[in-house]
Parts: sequence; structure tokens; C-alpha cells
Amino acid sequence: MATEYDDLYAQLISSSLATIRQNYTGPWLLPRTAVSQAELSLPHKRKFNNPMSNTESVRDDLLQQLSSDTTSSYTFRWRHMDDQQRAGEPLLETSSWPKYLYNPSNAARMLDITSTMMDTPASFCIPPGAAFYLGDCSNSRSFHLAVKHVAEQLDTPRQFDVIVMDPPWPNASVRRTEKSGRSAYQVSPTVWDVRQLIFEMDIDVLLANEGVIAIWITNKPAVRDLVLGEDGLFDSWNVQLEEEWLWIKTTTEGEPVSSLDALWREPYEVLLVGRKHDPRRSDQHVNLTDTSKVERRVIVGLADLHSRKPCLESLFRRFAISATSTSTNQRILECFARYLVSGWWSWGNQVLKFNHTDCWQSKS
Repeated sequence: MATEYDDLYAQLISSSLATIRQNYTGPWLLPRTAVSQAELSLPHKRKFNNPMSNTESVRDDLLQQLSSDTTSSYTFRWRHMDDQQRAGEPLLETSSWPKYLYNPSNAARMLDITSTMMDTPASFCIPPGAAFYLGDCSNSRSFHLAVKHVAEQLDTPRQFDVIVMDPPWPNASVRRTEKSGRSAYQVSPTVWDVRQLIFEMDIDVLLANEGVIAIWITNKPAVRDLVLGEDGLFDSWNVQLEEEWLWIKTTTEGEPVSSLDALWREPYEVLLVGRKHDPRRSDQHVNLTDTSKVERRVIVGLADLHSRKPCLESLFRRFAISATSTSTNQRILECFARYLVSGWWSWGNQVLKFNHTDCWQSKS
């Protein structure tokens, strides 16, 4: 479905790709581990080395159990990544599963989760300085209490300088795979359901004044209007749209994965980036729905696993510097997260999904 922005986006992306080709002649992707053709030809239930195969459903079932209110049978234990860490820092023994954890170390740790129903522990790699809450984003009160508790322990602010989210927007193809039991993630039935969910998360309480919020949207006009329209999310949070970041998905040769004028599935996704204005400052009385001065940028990269967005940490840290923060002390939160980032808070019912050891390969 075409929108008024399609031609504008297509022109901007085409110009950006041409500029890149004029100034860059290297590879369009770094080396990565790939599933071999032989493994792809195996029956679905035997694709153990493919993170999107049968083992994914096992991980999803575990995360669903852990994010529920009946997790008393689960325990966890921190584990060092190597012998050198193990010798320098003893770790606590097994404890009851708490739903939220923080890795205070400057090194990654392994998190082993066990229960009486599991033959072997499920292991997850937790980046240094990462904190997470494994629970549904509809349960905002418990998450806010977790943030408060960690802030009191570490003497850190309860608000965040950057909040990024990829909401579960309605998606017909995902709903079809949900019915077949093959869906990689869950979506909401309607845009209205997403609206209610996000408003109930009390994002405005979590976002610091002058903080940045970034929301991935689909190409549906109703989704864009929910974020930017009158009485929409940004308007309700006193947030002014400052930039739009367009992620163009390319092939290994640097070509868009589909035509820029495709009617139904564009090869790009849009991230709306806004800043919360401090109502106490007289110089910040602006029209929050005015988008005439919005800066637009293009991010070029290969698509990863289905629905997984690129990690834009370095861009957020440069963009979000304010009078009260620097690039080194910023607090960043990702909502509806499915993997952890070093130094970030992450919140969602699949927050550990891509940190499972099945998704990674040892350097050795």
C-alpha cells in the first residue's frame, strides 16, 4: 500500500546507495556463520544447528515459562566464561529465578537456568553491564519496581536517556505462521491493541527530560498516525520528532532486497526518533506534531534473522548526548527486546532469545 512518504524515501535511499558506491568498494558484509546447504535439507526437527529451527521452539517455551508468574521451580547460576575469570572472582551459588538480573561485571558471564523438568541447563551469554527483565511488557508495574530496586542498589537514576522499541505491530503473515506454530514472535491483533499496550507501559515516567525515544514502525498510515498524530504517543509524552532513520535491507552486492517501489513489501523499515521536551523550560514550547524540519538518515545493512533489527547503539549514544549525560554514562532501555546489549536495560517476554548459546558459535 503506497503512502505519501514512499517516493520521498525511495529517492533518499537511491541517492544514499549511489553515494556509498562512489566512495566505498569493500565488502557489504562481515564474515558470519551460516547454516550449510546440507543442514538446510534436513527434516525440520533435525536442524539443530539452525537457530530458527526446532530448538527455537524449545527456547521459546522456556522463556514463556520464565516470564510467567509460576517460576518457583526454576533456579539460576552465574558462570564465568573462562578459567581466568573464575580464579579472580567467585560467584554465588544457585538461587531462585528472580525474573530480572544485572551483570555488574566488565566481562560477559554465562547464565545457567535449570529446573526439575529439564535434563540439562539452558545457558545464556549475558553481556557486561547488561540488565534485563524477562516478563511481558503489559506488566509494567513489576518492571518499574525492578528498575527502582536496581537503581537503589547501584545508586543510578530511575529514568533512561534513550528508549528504543520495536512494538508487536499487526502483521498478517506473522499471524498465519502463529496459527501453524512456526511464528518467530508474537504480534498484536490490531493497532488499537498496541496503543493500549504501550500507553499502559508508562513510558513517559521512564524517559528522562531531553531523553530520546525511537520507535520502529510499519508502512501502515494508521501506525505512523498512532505515533505522530494528535493525541498520539509522541504528543502524549511531550516528545518532538527530530529524525527519521531509514534502514534499507540490501543483498551481499549492496542492492535492495526488493524494488524500492514494491507495492506490498518495501525493502526498508522506518525508525522514528524523537526527543522529550522539558515542560519547565520556557524555550522548549514547540508544536509537537510539526514534522517540517525532520532530518532523515539512511542506514544500510543486510537483513538478519526475521524481524530482528540492527543494533544502533553507537548511533543512539552520539545522538542522545544532552546537558545531563555523556556517551559513556547514558542509560538505554530496549522494550520488546529479544537480545541483550552491553550496558543496556532490556525488557520483554523473549528478552534472552538470541543470547542462548545455540545462537552462537565459539571462536575456537
